[in-house]
Amino acid sequence: MKRILTLPTWQVFILFIIPAIFPSSYLGLILTLVWASFIGVCVYTVANSLHKKLPEYHELKIKRFNFYLLFALVYFIIVVIVFEGGYEINQDNYKDYGWAIAVIIPLHLFMMYCVFYLIWFIAKAIATVENKRVVFFETYAANFFLLWFFPIGVWFVHSKILKIFSETTQ
Repeated sequence: MKRILTLPTWQVFILFIIPAIFPSSYLGLILTLVWASFIGVCVYTVANSLHKKLPEYHELKIKRFNFYLLFALVYFIIVVIVFEGGYEINQDNYKDYGWAIAVIIPLHLFMMYCVFYLIWFIAKAIATVENKRVVFFETYAANFFLLWFFPIGVWFVHSKILKIFSETTQ
């Protein structure tokens, strides 16, 4: 999986947008699950590889990152399978979900927190490795917001990842 770290940016971008090409169908559902697993492996590989390059005095916790990534992936896969592609809860249909809404909303909010943590971790790890010191938010804010606007932001951030890992292979 280390090959993910050195793929050209255009290939990474294409791999990330493949599910958007297929409409909602069983093929689309299967592709979404495969795609989510692929994204999870990419995020895991990038984060763990960056974590190994961090200076000793950093405060980024890889075990917490791995737990949040696992939770987000498992939650997403369960929702896609159980609700056949997802759910849409609004003020008109929330009563249709009954007691399950008391479980869905807190889990969904926690999953959103997990995703923000994953984005924050990778953005800060990239900036810390680039600067070879612990950085503050203003240093990695651009990376954070670029990763947040997935997959467009990946186009720009991936070049930094390529630079970081091409320096070690030479």
